[in-house]
Amino acid sequence: MGQMKFSLKSFAKTALLKASFFAVLPAVLFSFTACDLGPDPAADGYRFNRHFHYYYVQDCRADAFGAYDCGPIRVLSPAMVVGLRIDSDGLASLNLDGDRYYYLESEYTEGYDDVYGSYFNFYQDDDELTVYKDGYTLAYWDNRNGLVTYYFYEIYD
Repeated sequence: MGQMKFSLKSFAKTALLKASFFAVLPAVLFSFTACDLGPDPAADGYRFNRHFHYYYVQDCRADAFGAYDCGPIRVLSPAMVVGLRIDSDGLASLNLDGDRYYYLESEYTEGYDDVYGSYFNFYQDDDELTVYKDGYTLAYWDNRNGLVTYYFYEIYD
């Protein structure tokens, strides 16, 4: 019978440990859900974040109606690399071939163009830079001299 008591004691200890574990488990799980584990990785604090490569360039004259009298499309070597990040609070970081520029939300606009689609347009003095969201086209507008330079990812026939 002594052997039986020993088994009952060890069973009671095991049952007590299991009961404690199951009693503590909900409290531990609740504490993990209650603590802030940081921002949602899917949101990551930005609303636009892309890098583009442009391999072709074309110079045109421009006026208030748009581009005209365009020259031939030339191969751009090395390629132009552009990085654009728009944070969730509206601050923009623009990287043009390694040169970084920062813009407040009031210093750029977001729009749509029937030819190239959705874009971000950045203003600085008499210059504008239009970065199209699909990454196929970028336009640099030199408004003082009436010129526009287009950068393309690829050429369509």
